[in-house]
Amino acid sequence: MLLAPQGPRPAPSADNARVVREGRARRLDWFELAVLAVFAAVSVWVLALDIRHAIGTGLVWTGGDGFWADDFQYMAWVQDAARHVLVSNLYVLRSTPHDYFQPAIVISGGLSALGVAPWLSLLLWKPVAVVGAFYAIRGYVYRSLPGRGARRAALVLALFFGSFTVVYGAVQTIGDLFPGFLAWGYPFALLALAAMAGGLALYDRARTNGSLTWWPGVLGAAASFLHPWNGALLIAAVLGGELIIFRRGPRMWARMVQPALTVVMTALPLGYYLLLSRADISWGLARGASKHVYPFWPIMLELAPLLLPALVVYRERPRTFLSAATRVWPVAAIALFAFSASRFGATPVHAFQGVTVPLSVLAVQGARRLGFGRLPHPAVWASVLVAAFTIPATVSQLEIARRMVRPLVGNANFVLKAEHRALQFLARDPRPGSVISRIYLGQLVPAETGRQTFLGSCLWSQPSCAGRTVTVRKFFTGQLSRVAVRWLIASQHVRFLLTDCRQTSRPDTLYPHLVVAVHRFGCATVYEVD
Repeated sequence: MLLAPQGPRPAPSADNARVVREGRARRLDWFELAVLAVFAAVSVWVLALDIRHAIGTGLVWTGGDGFWADDFQYMAWVQDAARHVLVSNLYVLRSTPHDYFQPAIVISGGLSALGVAPWLSLLLWKPVAVVGAFYAIRGYVYRSLPGRGARRAALVLALFFGSFTVVYGAVQTIGDLFPGFLAWGYPFALLALAAMAGGLALYDRARTNGSLTWWPGVLGAAASFLHPWNGALLIAAVLGGELIIFRRGPRMWARMVQPALTVVMTALPLGYYLLLSRADISWGLARGASKHVYPFWPIMLELAPLLLPALVVYRERPRTFLSAATRVWPVAAIALFAFSASRFGATPVHAFQGVTVPLSVLAVQGARRLGFGRLPHPAVWASVLVAAFTIPATVSQLEIARRMVRPLVGNANFVLKAEHRALQFLARDPRPGSVISRIYLGQLVPAETGRQTFLGSCLWSQPSCAGRTVTVRKFFTGQLSRVAVRWLIASQHVRFLLTDCRQTSRPDTLYPHLVVAVHRFGCATVYEVD
């Protein structure tokens, strides 16, 4: 997708010419194949644990690939996209507009409309994200560094780096800084990282060749749609990189076409999200519900082993766009973290997802500047250091995941067979109508059945998720007044009540005037109400 040339091709420096020449695409060597295999193995760790628990306990696995509720939110989006293309909020009973567009969700929705289960159509993005992220990061490293050893070190650090820090008094590693963590239920964040790294590498290639291409803008738009933080970081890296290496000269305005094209295409989805949060009350409330404070210095402490050698490189003026953008990326992540922690943003730690990519390149460059290569047996020392800052952190993340995915009470990744049969009944029943249940199964109702639920996700069951939780508890224990019960059922168009296997109350006994039919599936029950 190359367009007309922008003028005379720039003459790259000798170092950059060497990097570009050596960085041309070629097949993976044995080392890179091994790294890809390990990265793929890490990405399926939670999936393997889920399958093992399902086989060993006799529980039904619901398709969740992480240990938070985000998977079920994505499945609910897929259910809605299969019917309407654009997505509404199924975690409330009020009518909400179908106005959310996300390209990967639309594709998964199309597959589900053809008969593929929503959890499977979502899970199919995992291999795409893992392979895409590996190749994009490999391409980024190849265009940034010459030499096989340096590239191998940077690639491994970018994918597996981690260092222990202290968060709220606990010694641990931070999941968002570990790319493998994103493969556990966050395939869109990993895809966005791949799009960002690949977009910057392709932008640098076009700039070096003196050509104009749509691809950086296309990948930037994809990053913004999939994970807006990566889109914002790409814009900052492009503008910052161009500003740092800006030179006056002939055809100066022509040289501004590529950055303008890339920035505008990347910014359009961000503008759409901004409009969505203003025009759709569900998105505005969800952004407010996701606001939280995350400590900044534990992040810096974990990144310190990369930051310290990287700081050496900041003393030098970069001579290529990609080297300038690599310096801008970590600084932009800090600025985006501060913005996201303010009243204008949310979930600040997402700003640092993928920051190990530029920091690994800078750290390897900094180690060279410090004379690391003059040490006796530098390859041995490099291998030891890379292993020290990748293997323990990876093991720690795997252990955290192992503890988090256990089938404990409230973990909706697993349900009893009776509960699964009740959900299947709701999915097959052709009659419209929403559902009231406790939050344990409420988060599964939209994902499994495509129906609206009164309580299921404290991000989307707004306003007052806490108040809804209390209301549901009082409803199922008979503590609500007759007027309140009538309002809840009639005004919210509720047709079904769903009780899980841990509930002891019986709505047909509490509300005999409302319940018109009872469908029992062992210890789980679906009640139809008038």
